[in-house]
Amino acid sequence: MRAVIASLGYVLLAGFLSAPFLSAQTAASEPTPAAAPATTPAPAPTETPGASSANTAVPAPATTPAASPAAAPAPSGYSGGTVQRKVLIFDFENQTGKIEFDYLSGSISDALADSIKKTGKFRIMLREDARMNSVTDPVNPAAALPPAETNSASKPPKDNTGNPSTVLIMNVKVARKEAIKRGAEAGADVVVLGKFSELNGVLLLSAQAFEADTRQLKVSEEILTKSDSEMFNGINILAAKIAESMARELPMFDAAEAARRRAALTTDKIEERDWEIQLFAGMPLLHPLYSSNGTITYSKGFPVQKLTGYSLGATVWNSSLARKIYFLPKDSRFGLQTKLTLLSGTADAVDAAGTLIVSNAPLNAVFVSSHLMFGVPYFQWRKFAAFADFGLGAVYTNVTNSGTKIFLSVQPSAVVGTSAAWHFSFWSLGLSYRAQAAFFSQSQAFMQHDLWIYAGVRL
Repeated sequence: MRAVIASLGYVLLAGFLSAPFLSAQTAASEPTPAAAPATTPAPAPTETPGASSANTAVPAPATTPAASPAAAPAPSGYSGGTVQRKVLIFDFENQTGKIEFDYLSGSISDALADSIKKTGKFRIMLREDARMNSVTDPVNPAAALPPAETNSASKPPKDNTGNPSTVLIMNVKVARKEAIKRGAEAGADVVVLGKFSELNGVLLLSAQAFEADTRQLKVSEEILTKSDSEMFNGINILAAKIAESMARELPMFDAAEAARRRAALTTDKIEERDWEIQLFAGMPLLHPLYSSNGTITYSKGFPVQKLTGYSLGATVWNSSLARKIYFLPKDSRFGLQTKLTLLSGTADAVDAAGTLIVSNAPLNAVFVSSHLMFGVPYFQWRKFAAFADFGLGAVYTNVTNSGTKIFLSVQPSAVVGTSAAWHFSFWSLGLSYRAQAAFFSQSQAFMQHDLWIYAGVRL
């Protein structure tokens, strides 16, 4: 009996002493909730060496760093009421003069796009968002990068056009002002440009971020790196610096500012076009610039005031050339205007002595004019714009009486006038006035006034 009681007591004592180890092992084997490490640290048993190694290895993964990736997309300052800026990134310009560095143009842009997107404060624009069909985007040469590199800057770009993280990277060389203008037209809030050059094995990488609506430089970063495998690390450093600076200098919009900017984008503004083709028709009014008694004479020409009819014609305007001449007023344009005027009327024909030759002679006239034009805008409101127009050219005149030629010649001509129109995206509708002077000789000239309505196609 004593042996049985002693055995039972020994079992109970062994169970009591082993309970802490059993509970610790049970806690280590069961899955631990993600929040548990932040509130209740796991026990660190020290009773036996064997139990210590088993229990300290499990809690290590469930430490504070494990929760940091979840908090990264929500940087400081972010709140649900803020609106991300839209960013448009152009390919970097290769200024090294070496084609072996061409692939970096796309690689650096991709690296910047990744870093900027990770800040959570910007939305990298989709290709279909921009709808800039005039700019090509060929296959990015960064795909030729060596596969051995592991830096994000050296990874071949993916064909992820439909992916929300796709960057609209313009693989063309454009001037800074033109790039910012294209970005603003595409709806971007920020335009990122960059370039890189190389000297004696050292690469200078630089990137700038411009605010699209104000065209102001907001962020500029540059870095020096060796032009070997270390340059990919330098690219990543530049990407991190530009992303950090953009997050600081270009904060997200609040709801009111975002609404204001959306309204500004939809406000009626004339969209820039390189070409406009105008077709016009109107009524001419002619009068001589010399003394005339209304009769046909060889000394004073013919009485153009007796002629009436209509005018038809076309004007082709080009604005891209004027934009390249820096000293010309903004939105100036060059053009070529051609006009056909068909006229008829009656007048008396007399000789040099004033003797009547024909009474009420029927007259038919054809005037064809062509002028090189220059237009300067002087008023603009929303989509309405008014231009002052000037031109020099020549006029062909042919006046007949019942098929008999009375006057036929080509004379120098000058024209001044104004035009005003409402401009839609791809067409326009307006009125135009022209005062055209034609010179028959040193002492003979006439003025033709035209008032016409025109419709234009903008390309």
